[in-house]
Amino acid sequence: MAEQGKYTLKENEAEARQRLRAFWTGESLGRPALCVRAKDPRYQPTDFDHPELTPKQKDHCPEWHAYLARRELHEELYLAEAMPKARVRYGSGLTVVAALAGGDYEYAESTGTSWTHPIEDIYDRPLPAYDPQHPVMQSLRASVNAVCDAAGSEGMVYPPNLLDGLTTLSNLRTSELLCLDVVERADDVKAWSKALTDIYIACYEDLYQLCVSRGYGETTSWLWAMAEGRMEAVQCDFAVMLSPAMFREFVMGDLGRVIEYTDYSLYHLDGTCQMRFLDQLASLEGLGGIQWNPEPSAASPALPKWIDAFRAIRDKGLSVYVSCTVEEGEQITRELGPDGLFLEFQPFETRDAAEEAIRRIERAVK
Repeated sequence: MAEQGKYTLKENEAEARQRLRAFWTGESLGRPALCVRAKDPRYQPTDFDHPELTPKQKDHCPEWHAYLARRELHEELYLAEAMPKARVRYGSGLTVVAALAGGDYEYAESTGTSWTHPIEDIYDRPLPAYDPQHPVMQSLRASVNAVCDAAGSEGMVYPPNLLDGLTTLSNLRTSELLCLDVVERADDVKAWSKALTDIYIACYEDLYQLCVSRGYGETTSWLWAMAEGRMEAVQCDFAVMLSPAMFREFVMGDLGRVIEYTDYSLYHLDGTCQMRFLDQLASLEGLGGIQWNPEPSAASPALPKWIDAFRAIRDKGLSVYVSCTVEEGEQITRELGPDGLFLEFQPFETRDAAEEAIRRIERAVK
């Protein structure tokens, strides 16, 4: 009989945890770690039984987050190393730090994605500091508790997505102006980026400890590589605007602080141009690997042409996390081998198709 796991929606949890531990050490247990999911034929969608809310009102509605958690946990089957998970979804994962720093945001009707209102005189304002009693934090705690109630022992609950300090500043200032600021107002940029990173870390720890108090403690981000501790997809999306010298000056310090704070991390390489920072990223003690996130023109089906980039990442001692098709996963596995490799597939229509995908990756190992 299989060992009973912590989460009732996860089969073979003990094996999955062992494979994930191997991934986080840059190793494997014979094949890459895999995120494999399939649609659950038993799932019956239900409507949100609540008066009509705007997207922004939903961000502050604990019942909405509980509804999303139940839906997220039950609409799929979790195979291989995919772990059942639920979190608070606030402001498209882009606005928490900005809101805690005094900013505001709206949702774009055309895309459903949130955007932050720029603050014209932001450098004339006092540097922001974390306030545990901020209304946003009180709302987030209420929603995290609601998600915990909804998830119970079915899956893990962890803090919501946060955005790095410098990219948050680019939203508060606008990217265009921040490109000028890094030249003309470098000290202001560094001071604000540091203050926003302080808020990021304090917010995460506040909500992480709440999750721990409710019996959780495993985390991930929007990714699927579960870690047994604090884990983040660390990032700096604004870095696509920076040279390697500017990356060293404006990004490395705060990025290193977040990596040092977390127990596990993958760098969200948002755009292939960020490969120019690979040497600097590899120098950050504690960074576990790179999450490959190419621009649309470089994504599937052109993914195999980046094998040399994946090999360069592995040669630096960093693991690689790739979202790909099964066919691409087979090629990547044959080229790189299974160690330090995590492959994420889109959900399959059936369990049979999902299990066949696992077998195909196993056969691709030399």
